[in-house]
Amino acid sequence: MSDVVLRIRDLDVTFTTGSGEVPAVRGVDLEVRRGRVVALVGESGSGKSVTSLSVLGLLPSTARVTGSVELADGEAVRDVVGTPEEQLVDLRGRVVSMVFQEPMTALNPTMTLGDQIAEAVLNHERVPRAVARERAVGLLRSVGIPEPERRAGQYPHELSGGQRQRVVIAIALACEPQLIVADEPTTALDVTVQAGILDLLRELVAQRGTALLLVTHNMGVVADLADEVAVMSGGRIVEHGPVEQVLLAPEHEYTRALLDAVPAVPPASDRGSSDRGSSLSRPGSEVSGVSTGSTGGVGSTGGVGATGDGSDTDADPREVVLDLRGVSLDYRVQGRHVRAVERLDLTVRAGEMLGLVGESGSGKSTAGRACLGLLTPAEGEVLLLGTSVARARGKARRRLLADVGVVFQDPGGSLDPRRLVGESIAEPLAIHGRDGRRLTAAEKRARVRELLDAVRLPAGAERRYPHEFSGGQRQRIGLARALALRPRLLVADEPTSALDVSVQAEVLQVLRDLHAELGFGCLFISHDLGVVHELTDRVAVLRAGRLVESGPTAEVFRAPRELYTAELLASVPTPDPAAQRERRAARQALAPVPGAVASGAAPAPGAAL
Repeated sequence: MSDVVLRIRDLDVTFTTGSGEVPAVRGVDLEVRRGRVVALVGESGSGKSVTSLSVLGLLPSTARVTGSVELADGEAVRDVVGTPEEQLVDLRGRVVSMVFQEPMTALNPTMTLGDQIAEAVLNHERVPRAVARERAVGLLRSVGIPEPERRAGQYPHELSGGQRQRVVIAIALACEPQLIVADEPTTALDVTVQAGILDLLRELVAQRGTALLLVTHNMGVVADLADEVAVMSGGRIVEHGPVEQVLLAPEHEYTRALLDAVPAVPPASDRGSSDRGSSLSRPGSEVSGVSTGSTGGVGSTGGVGATGDGSDTDADPREVVLDLRGVSLDYRVQGRHVRAVERLDLTVRAGEMLGLVGESGSGKSTAGRACLGLLTPAEGEVLLLGTSVARARGKARRRLLADVGVVFQDPGGSLDPRRLVGESIAEPLAIHGRDGRRLTAAEKRARVRELLDAVRLPAGAERRYPHEFSGGQRQRIGLARALALRPRLLVADEPTSALDVSVQAEVLQVLRDLHAELGFGCLFISHDLGVVHELTDRVAVLRAGRLVESGPTAEVFRAPRELYTAELLASVPTPDPAAQRERRAARQALAPVPGAVASGAAPAPGAAL
């Protein structure tokens, strides 16, 4: 196979289900060479993950596979299709290894990190356990884990998400395989952490000559890392070529649709203009009266309003639906208090969307929980519609919270799998009624149908269960449920982070249309800066629980004052390979932000939910 590490020829995969046979992959041809990155892209259901699992022989017994999947094993060539399981076990880890999307499920929570890496070595090599353990420490060091000797004795839950993903990569490298299959390795990570993982994968390919098959729906990641792109739709490869050709001059309409759905942020070259300050401040410095070194609060100078979030309380006549005044939030961890949010000031007015952004551990989801009355501030207060949430009791508190809707990150986890969709949507109506009265069964059915129409789901959807819908459809169901009582405030916590770009675009358009129609205020919590740029009116940036920058979204993203904000923006990949190289250079030119999750520091326990 010369320098070809993987050769797939005429691959077909069909699953046998209770309702018949379902084709998943049809006629796929693909090659991956040493030192090259081939990206396999497409939406959920396109067949990309099934193709990647075929490479390791990990498909379930219900799959019928034809064609060939050839791996270079030294001078020999091994066809995975038809190979007995006991021989596949020898190939996995030694010839080909895999990096999965969710590291927490890929790692054993009961084993130390060092033991898990050493186990991967011992599975294929006859070496003393002490030697395997020493190699584990070296692998942790090579993937950028700080203090590898100490970390080797820790458990997965003691690391941040980005660090856990680096450990999974270390396990994949343990036996120096010729091919790594990475299935959505950065989907759930913040932009700076994602950038660090992409840098690591790029270095591994360049320095070790490892071949990489990257499975993703993120076209910015493709532009940042891949040499070639294969686009899948309906189980087939519909376009294949060099990354510049496919991303800059796509021939297939499906590829163009994927690229058109990608939210964009301003290019790095547009940042730092003089209208918002001539320099980027480092932590502890002051620019235009904005202090970032002590409390993290934003002052009222330099165009930032008295509330500290960039709003002008005198000029905007709209009702304030959410007001956080000097809110500090603590967690109790192992007998001590950990401060997750420090003296946070935020306001959201009727009819506006405020984006709350920051890395994992920045406190943004913790702040969102306080807005829902799920956490009581250690200092300050949360006002909903002018009423303190902490002081409201009994029926008054229930009536107050009835004016707040919430959309969660994982719609599958927030919907009861045992209840029909219509019952889940109607539940708020049954608990709170509407307009001060209980609704009849007929009125509830009519309201559910009205809500499903609003989120563009078909007739009869109310009589089906959540598992019968796609991820994007389940998120629309969650949105319908959140809006059942016509709330005046909507809190959306990472509502699109796990969705494909085209599905994400559809959900965002539904949210945008409903927001325009109903006029609710919205606190939109996200680490996806492209989505925040596209959707929100204002943005507030949190770092380590403190507000470091805020203002109109377009203005902050075009010319950030803070070095931390600039680093976040420079870490967002763009689907233009040339522009992505410039953005990567701009990010690397910025000094590392001390204490950022990207630097390897784990967030404070309990700070990110």
